[in-house]
Amino acid sequence: MYEIYPKSILKGLLFKRQQSRCLSMSTQLIPQSPILLRAYCDEDWSVVCDIHDRARPHELTGSCDANSFLPLAEDPEDIDNFHRSEKFVACIQGQVVGFVGIDENLVSWLYVDPDYFGIGIGRELLQLGLELAGSQAWTVVLSGNTRARRLYASEGFQVVHTFEGSNAGYPCTCLELSFKPNHIKLPQEQTQFYAA
Repeated sequence: MYEIYPKSILKGLLFKRQQSRCLSMSTQLIPQSPILLRAYCDEDWSVVCDIHDRARPHELTGSCDANSFLPLAEDPEDIDNFHRSEKFVACIQGQVVGFVGIDENLVSWLYVDPDYFGIGIGRELLQLGLELAGSQAWTVVLSGNTRARRLYASEGFQVVHTFEGSNAGYPCTCLELSFKPNHIKLPQEQTQFYAA
């Protein structure tokens, strides 16, 4: 069995692990239900796969052919990358609604259940991921994934490299983003300009 930690407790646990930094956590509430963060456990696999598989089409829209979609459980390379990452899940009322993965400094995974888009879960997970990845954090997003681009920009990430890639054999344009901790974070309404 696993324990679910309110952010205040999780903050203390992470502080013990990384005493040089402390988390800046702001509690997001969904109608009287706090977002709770906890470490991923093997029992979460099917739920995480479902979240990935339902959110992935949103990620691909405007970036890559819809036929490039592969369910997480059917993609051996993604499975290896997933298991290599240190993972945490976000829960609301005991239900897993999103997850983040970190592979050294790489924010390797960040997915939220589409039913919970736009209420701060991705931001909470990203902020936790930044604490784990540190000031050298980076990630890769599809160029047309404006929702992700806005989120990362609002947390201090900047585009450092654009490159052509492929997803299941279909071409796509990718952006490498790097965290700039001294970069002034833009208010969310201003990040829409940079994500377009």
